[in-house]
Amino acid sequence: MHEEISEHIKKHMDLLLGQTKSYLPFIKTAFPSWNLTDACFSLIVGNAFSVFLSQYTMRLISPTDQDLVEFGQISSQYREKIQKLFS
Repeated sequence: MHEEISEHIKKHMDLLLGQTKSYLPFIKTAFPSWNLTDACFSLIVGNAFSVFLSQYTMRLISPTDQDLVEFGQISSQYREKIQKLFS
């Protein structure tokens, strides 16, 4: 993955992680039976994936399989951070 895309994704996910309390009411209402860690993780990764794809689109390139693997690796690090918020 291009370094600037990787850094942009990390900063974006950090921002979303820092704003967890602001969208918790939405998650609790929209997904009442979901585990809060799972719901937050899904929301953050879904949003970050959209940003990931937008970064490639703006550069008129397509992500490779390796880029997708790296996105998954970055995302999994945030799962642990989100889990700590609710433990």
